[in-house]
Amino acid sequence: IAEQGNGHRLVIGIDDAHLLDELSVTLLHQLTLTRTACVVLTVRTGEPAPDPVVTLWKNGLADRLELAQLPRVEMDRLVTAVLGGVVDSRTIERLWRATRGNVLFLRELVEGGCETGALRVRGDVWRWEGRMEPTPRLREIVRAQLGGLGSDERTALELLATDEPLGLGRVASLINPEVVAVLERRGLVTVVNSGWRAEVWLAHPIYATVVRDQLPEANACRLRRRLANTHLPWKRQDDLLRAGLLLLDSDQPGAHASLLADAAVHANALLDHDNAARMAQAAIDGSDGRDGMRAHLALLEAVRWQGQPDHAEQVAAAAAPFATSAEDRSHLAVVRALNLFFGLGQVAKAEAMLHKAAADAADNEMCRHTSAVHGVLAFFAGRPQQAAESGAEILASEGVSAEATMWASSATAAGLAARGRITEALSAVEGGWAALSRCTIEPEMALCRQLLAHAELSALLLAGRVHDAVARATKLHEWCMAQPQWAGDALAAAHVGWSALAAGRPRTAIRWLSEAVAGLGQLDPGGFGQLCIALLAQTHAQLGDGAAARRLLDGGGVGHHCAVFEPEWLLAEAWQAAAEDRICQATDRALRAASVAAGMGERAVEAQALHTVVRLGRATQVAGRLRQLAGQVEGPLVAAYSTHAQAAAANAGEPLDEVAAEFEVMGARLLATDAAAHAAAAHLRAGDRRRAAASTARAASLARACEEIRTPALEQLAPRPLTSREGEVASLVVQGMKNQAIAERLVLSVRTVEAHLANAYAKLGISSRAELARALRTD
Repeated sequence: IAEQGNGHRLVIGIDDAHLLDELSVTLLHQLTLTRTACVVLTVRTGEPAPDPVVTLWKNGLADRLELAQLPRVEMDRLVTAVLGGVVDSRTIERLWRATRGNVLFLRELVEGGCETGALRVRGDVWRWEGRMEPTPRLREIVRAQLGGLGSDERTALELLATDEPLGLGRVASLINPEVVAVLERRGLVTVVNSGWRAEVWLAHPIYATVVRDQLPEANACRLRRRLANTHLPWKRQDDLLRAGLLLLDSDQPGAHASLLADAAVHANALLDHDNAARMAQAAIDGSDGRDGMRAHLALLEAVRWQGQPDHAEQVAAAAAPFATSAEDRSHLAVVRALNLFFGLGQVAKAEAMLHKAAADAADNEMCRHTSAVHGVLAFFAGRPQQAAESGAEILASEGVSAEATMWASSATAAGLAARGRITEALSAVEGGWAALSRCTIEPEMALCRQLLAHAELSALLLAGRVHDAVARATKLHEWCMAQPQWAGDALAAAHVGWSALAAGRPRTAIRWLSEAVAGLGQLDPGGFGQLCIALLAQTHAQLGDGAAARRLLDGGGVGHHCAVFEPEWLLAEAWQAAAEDRICQATDRALRAASVAAGMGERAVEAQALHTVVRLGRATQVAGRLRQLAGQVEGPLVAAYSTHAQAAAANAGEPLDEVAAEFEVMGARLLATDAAAHAAAAHLRAGDRRRAAASTARAASLARACEEIRTPALEQLAPRPLTSREGEVASLVVQGMKNQAIAERLVLSVRTVEAHLANAYAKLGISSRAELARALRTD
């Protein structure tokens, strides 16, 4: 072995050294002891290693390194780097749950997903579709770790693989509790004591898949029935759902139709629409008619959220004969109307259905409930004032149920936010979240959850509370990832992207909005696809990529029946035109967006559109109207819009500097960048080169912080190339020379050197010698 090094010391790598035979281990020990070679060994955690291998690190002949599992953030970074693109956050979440940062398991899953096509690119985003199956090699590794088990130990693992976690007391009723201790010592299970009860989990999620695959189906059915009985009679929602899923996959699911119908209703409320659809269909197949309405209504809601509007309409028709009570007819009308509106784009028919349902309501509470849902549709249809007013009227009534409050709060909050009544909107949001927490089985809670989140983010952003919006969007997304996979994942990503754009992080926004657009292209039961495409197109355009923005806007496949988002679409067209230097067309589209928003009573959105006109350099056209809106829309943002417009129209550099600082304090760095650029231009027109240089430097610094944003305001400040003499002076400054020394070197006066340096500062958008080196490298 030494001779093979040809005079150089060899490096020998041995994977899974705990599997070596005795003779090989002895040779290995000798190589290390004599330093014949540098040896790198791996020993799998939990596996017994031969004594000579252990001696290596005990006697100091080798360094022992514990390779810990990756933290969540590092796993995300690794997967993104390996795949070379944006990875859907739900895919990251699923990989995390499946591997818990184990790099061996992670590599096998990712490679296997790519090979089978389960992990694929859709809309420039990597997404995992379908079940997450271990590769054959990973199964072999896990089977080796599970080897040498006794019969009772194998049974315990099968119970946990079928229905984990199990309470320690429940396990004791099923098998000998000593078995758990044996498995825990082997590192195959963990016992987690939450303070009120101890639960037994498999040590790794992958174990469950491998154990289930080895379990004969007859035995699996027997185990499912046995475990389901331990959850019955159910007292907690979790017990109902677990019993339902176990019985669903047993050999006689139809015998439990009533329980499956109940479980499907609760699964919808918990956003588990895929399992809700399975349980509801099984309940329908096994029902004698007693649970027909509950099962059909649960199935209707579930398939709507699975993105199957045509199938949902068929289910609604099949459910009609079972709607024998006024309450059943009201619930059926609500879910069917939502499917007609969002799924099939039949706005008038959906609203007419809800209007009739309210008129036919058997009591005031049912009428309020249906009218509140109608208010939600009024918002999406472009009537935010009606949504806010109808919702507020319901909330002011006596004895309103939590269900009606949930819907009315959603409509009110969304409508008030668009109209710029921020404090009232956020109050309605708070009431809506509280009502939602009190509801357990109300149909379409998922839509209320989406609209409340949207209303809250809209209110915060339209009020200029950008930092709060970023924090709230992050928290909502984290909550979403803790739930089952559902259609709301995409909107949660959109909210993170929207707030990132407002905060001046457009490239970050593209990452999240791309995920949102890809997700909503598959499932959009809440009608937010148009808004997300518009926001992504705006972001690309403000980075100077007009072609990408045009592809999004021309892509087709998105409905425009949610008229409330039309102003954002028009603003996307405006920014796309601006990216192609068609400023006149861009201004026209922005003015059109403002007009459409004004027609719908969306004052805050109108102000945003008019401020876009200001950012495009046409402040004189909109300054008057923005002054009016500043007195009608709550919060500092629209007031700053107005100040920006007045100062830009008057070419007043100092007020523009001040409003740029205001935007920056709010966290709205994109707006601060354009205001600073306008200030620089105003100072130049006034002949104040010193202030122009300072404002230019500020605009350039903000643009860099904004991930190299490119807007018309910044393009006007694009630095002219340095003259040869300016470049020469700047180069000597970077080398550390003083003005006097430079003057002597170049045979110039000190004043001439200072003039050349000032010109270089102005062209490069800087204001100090300290910034010059970086500016020259960038230039």
